[in-house]
Amino acid sequence: MEAAIIKVSSKGQIVIPSSWRKRMNIKEGEELLAVGEGDVLMLKKIEGSSLRDEFYNTVGPLRRKVKKLGLTKDDLIEAIDEARANK
Repeated sequence: MEAAIIKVSSKGQIVIPSSWRKRMNIKEGEELLAVGEGDVLMLKKIEGSSLRDEFYNTVGPLRRKVKKLGLTKDDLIEAIDEARANK
């Protein structure tokens, strides 16, 4: 997993690093699914299925994994805070 710091423009736009766009084959005009929870934002490229399918195929497995690991919302918030402190 990679991380990058990006800025939001005055119009609310963000730039996905070019190396990521190339690796993920994201081209101009393509759509991405944006999922937000609290202060976490996740983007996923939409490929050949409906937006509803993409949402459930992304969020469902993620929620199941978090539940299986026994993580709570507070655990996730703490992990995010730690990651931010270590940048």
